[in-house]
Amino acid sequence: MKTEIFPNIFKIRIPLPHSPLKHINSYLIRAEEGSLLIDTGLNFPESLKVLWEALSEAGVLARAQLEKILLTHFHVDHVGLIPRIKEVFDDVELLLHPTEVELSKLMLEDSGSYKQDIEDFLVAHGAPLSIAQRLQDFHPAFSAPEAYKELVCAASPIDDGQEIMVGNYRFQALWTPGHSPGHTCLYEPSKRAFFSGDHLLPTITSHVSQFMEDMDPLTDYLNSLKKIKKLNVEVVLPAHEEVFRNYLVRITQLEVHHKRRLEEIVIKLEEARLTAYMLASRLQWDISYESWNQFPPFQKYLAFGEALAHLKILERRRLVQKVEVDDIIFYERTR
Repeated sequence: MKTEIFPNIFKIRIPLPHSPLKHINSYLIRAEEGSLLIDTGLNFPESLKVLWEALSEAGVLARAQLEKILLTHFHVDHVGLIPRIKEVFDDVELLLHPTEVELSKLMLEDSGSYKQDIEDFLVAHGAPLSIAQRLQDFHPAFSAPEAYKELVCAASPIDDGQEIMVGNYRFQALWTPGHSPGHTCLYEPSKRAFFSGDHLLPTITSHVSQFMEDMDPLTDYLNSLKKIKKLNVEVVLPAHEEVFRNYLVRITQLEVHHKRRLEEIVIKLEEARLTAYMLASRLQWDISYESWNQFPPFQKYLAFGEALAHLKILERRRLVQKVEVDDIIFYERTR
């Protein structure tokens, strides 16, 4: 399904089979001298079919006018179709933040070590082996080596503040780490349009997780929200759900959400010393399962990562502290 949002700017609704997100929004900026596509979708035949139909209807496919693909970040639902697109548009330039290129390289060239590091991290923070050792079974990132190979071999680095000209539009790339370390948004000032990727969604809270000790993703995310507050935005074009306009209201809602989550965690840790996994099982999640035991493994993995991201901030603020017991890390309220 293709919808023209502004002249020569189209939203393409691409299905995400087997994903609770249902679809991803790819955006086509059409220009005679070379078009730009933002994000792609998963590597499924039905996803590719929708993308090809949209590019064909826009005249881009027949004229071989796709010049660049801007990837907001390296998550598989945003990059999965790159190998299929490259089969037709071999010379298309892939634009991606350097941090995401390095993460793609890690996934591709050292996936065994990367997976083991995450497993060890999960176990140290209380996750059961049934979750930690099954990452490759349920985590979609491990199913897209072809896409990561393209990113490592062909991606051109895009920097914070870099300008991208497409037809009559002048886009500014904005580095917004948090959901992913190299997440990048685009801002078009003449239309006051903000292409937000997964950084800002209309009703879903962007997933912010910690899976390595030296990360502080929630601090990054909250700082990125402060950064984009300064923009003069009328319309937000997100990677999921629908286009929306209550830009500053939505940012405030997200800030309040994380403040309340931090407060909830402090209360839980006043009641008991908990591992991050135990804590995740006791928090309130907006998800359609009656109990933690019903959560699929991937949802438990995501909830665990979000709990850790919040614990990292609380630890840095000295509101909670770590206690190691038999090689397992617990958290407790600082006294």
